[in-house]
Parts: sequence; structure tokens; C-alpha cells
Amino acid sequence: MLFCCSKLRSFLGNWGVKVSNNGKVGGGGMMLGADDFLPLFVWVLVQSGMVAAEIEADYMWGLLHPSLLSGEGGYYLTTLSSAVHVLKSFRACSEEFTPGGAPLNWGTGSGPLAEFRSVLKIVVPDERNGSIITKTLPIRPNMTTKDVCKIIAHKVRITNPQDYGLYKLIDGEETVLADTDCPQDLKGNLANSGQHCMFAYKRIDAKIAWPKNASQ
Repeated sequence: MLFCCSKLRSFLGNWGVKVSNNGKVGGGGMMLGADDFLPLFVWVLVQSGMVAAEIEADYMWGLLHPSLLSGEGGYYLTTLSSAVHVLKSFRACSEEFTPGGAPLNWGTGSGPLAEFRSVLKIVVPDERNGSIITKTLPIRPNMTTKDVCKIIAHKVRITNPQDYGLYKLIDGEETVLADTDCPQDLKGNLANSGQHCMFAYKRIDAKIAWPKNASQ
């Protein structure tokens, strides 16, 4: 347990100097969402030659107390697991379709982040300003609604997460997800059947007039 705590502190320390709690990078204050930060993280992971990243991440997920995995710790550990998943999936695809290997292509739409379901975009109503913001989160395989809500609550600084829920949006109709649902699996299954869906994180009591056929 002490070893895992030390690993997590070291992990956060190495990245904390580069990425602040609100997603700003370095002293210049450039904002990065997960769809920008994750490719950078994958590149650094490859360049570092870290061969046991998956094992170390699994140890930390399994042995650390849940209180240590909330907030910033959970966000960056999820980013590590997501990056490992991207590399494993991309390697498998490269070996299957291009035996000689291929460079990483981080393009939108058909790039690894979309193909390997490593990020999740969530819309969040800003009731104070009457607007809707979009947040992109790193996602590890089989991540549940409960875990996704913990990360998004941290990212948008929600102090009463018990009053919020994650909703599936299809043609303007919202359906609350159960804690054990896997949003990425739901999205993939709907896409396979020709349906488009979005996800929204909002107060359970909030009444939002969602637009129909909104694109993510």
C-alpha cells in the first residue's frame, strides 16, 4: 500500500508541474482537454520506455484506498490507464492491418481516440450563465457511470455531486444512466445500430430543453 501511494505521488508530481488542476499547461496557461492531453501523454509514455505502465496502473487501482483515487489522483491515473489502452489497441490494429507498423495518427473522427474509445465527451449545463459547456474526459476500459461522474464532478468543481446524474441524450430525450452502466459501451452499441447519442452531466432536478439531432 505504501509503495502504491508513493507511486501515485510520484506520478502526480511528474505531471502536476506541467498540467494544473484546471487543465492549464505550464506557465502560459494553455488549456488542454483530454482529447489534446491524452495524445501528448501517450507520446511521453512511449518516449519514456516505461514497459510496466499497465501493471503499475492495475496495482494502484486495486490497492489504493478509494479516497486517494478521487479528484486529481483519479483523473491522472485514469489518463494513464487510457493511454495504455490506446497503445495496446493501436499495436493490435497495426499488426493486423499493417504488418510493418504504422505511425500514430491522432486525427479526429477515425483516429485512435475515437476508434479505441479512450475519451468521452460530456455536455454540462452552466445554469448560472445559461450556457452549455463540453468536457472531454479520459476513459479506461469498462469504466462505469459512477466512476465517470466522479471525474466530471471534479473537473467542473461540483460540490454536491449527489444531486447530479449522467444522462444519455438521443434526439433531445434524456435517460438517466445507472451507476453500473458503461457509457462507452452504450454509445458503441447505439452507433452500431445507427443511432447517435450524447451524454450530459446535470442536476437531477434541472429541466433542460435539449436540441434534437445535436451532433457531438
